[in-house]
This record gives sequence, C-alpha cells and structure tokens, in this order.
Amino acid sequence: MSLLDVVPRGWAESSLGDVADIRSGPSGAAVKTDDRSADGVGMIAPKDLHDGRVQPDAVSRVRADVAAALAPYTVVLDDIVVTRTGTVGRLAWIPSACNGWLFSTSLMRVRPHRVVSRYLAYYLALPEAQEWVRRRARGTAVPSMSAAVLAGLPVVLPPLEDQQEIARALALLDAQVEAHATLSRLAAQTRNTLAGMMMRGERPDRLALRG
Repeated sequence: MSLLDVVPRGWAESSLGDVADIRSGPSGAAVKTDDRSADGVGMIAPKDLHDGRVQPDAVSRVRADVAAALAPYTVVLDDIVVTRTGTVGRLAWIPSACNGWLFSTSLMRVRPHRVVSRYLAYYLALPEAQEWVRRRARGTAVPSMSAAVLAGLPVVLPPLEDQQEIARALALLDAQVEAHATLSRLAAQTRNTLAGMMMRGERPDRLALRG
C-alpha cells in the first residue's frame, strides 16, 4: 500500500533501495579528537541539518589525510543525508558547496540513481515518510535505523517530467522560506542593537536605521 494511500494513474511505486544507493556513516572511532582541523574537510553531522538544508557555519572539519582515508563516506551534489540515530529521519539535500565533504557515523547517505534527487528529498520529508521511519526505528533510549530497513521505504514515482516540475515548485518555496528566515534574522539583530542603544538613553529619532 502506498504511503500516500493512492498511486495516481501513470505513476509507479518502488522502494527506496531500488531507486537509490544507501550507505551508513563510518565507525564512530574513525575520527579522533586530534584528527580535527579548522581548515580541513567538512564532516556533516545531525546538528548541521536544518529544514532540509546543511548549515555549514558550525560544521566540524578533519585533516585532509583523514578525509582521504574516509573517501567512501563523502557526499556530492544531489546526495541526501538522513539521520540514523536519535531523531531518525531528519534529512538534508546536498548542494554543490558540500561536494567532497564527509558524513558522520550518525548519518546515512542516500544517492539517487533512478529518481530526481530534489523530488526524493521532498518526498522523504513528507509526514507520512517520516512516520514510516519513526515506526521502524529500533532501540529504547536511542532509536536507530539501519540502511537495510530504510531501503524498504515505499516511494511514489511520478513520470520524470512530473518529478522535475514538483521539485522546481517546492524549491521556489524553499527559496522564499530562506529569504524570510534571513529577513527575520536581520530584523532580530536590528532589534537587539536598537534595544541596547535606547536603553543607554539614545532616542530612536536620532538613529539612522536601514531595513
């Protein structure tokens, strides 16, 4: 049965493992504390995933030689990373800016090969897909998800041109969300600056504020 209750005429249904390669992250012992380097190769962790994107500002980095030894655990444009421990199922689509970065032990890499990557990322973020993952996560204190289990997730597949159209429409909305988030952050910064100045006795009519 489809996760979405119905498969429209002309569409198909498959499993995630049939339309993408899935790999779990490296062993937790693969990167040691002294392997870190401020100017090294980025290693994406669950903390870096926000609203379907990788937030690069606080990404940990490792030395180039360590990254080379972990080459099978790199990401490229159009990959998707998914959390496999803790809050399982959180995900991010990989942009070109993250090409060659590593993904951590708490993530899985989903590399699409028979489906439009952005479409698949939005599909995996659907509440129905997230609920499917949560129901199959194992463990008590710390839920976890294996690549083999995730591979069984049912995926609804429109024709390729429909996948592309859906992905484009949702990406436009994503861009609007990001623009509003940026505006909100700037407004908060301006508010905090203004509050500090006013509470030092400066009057707003003396301030030259730019929106």
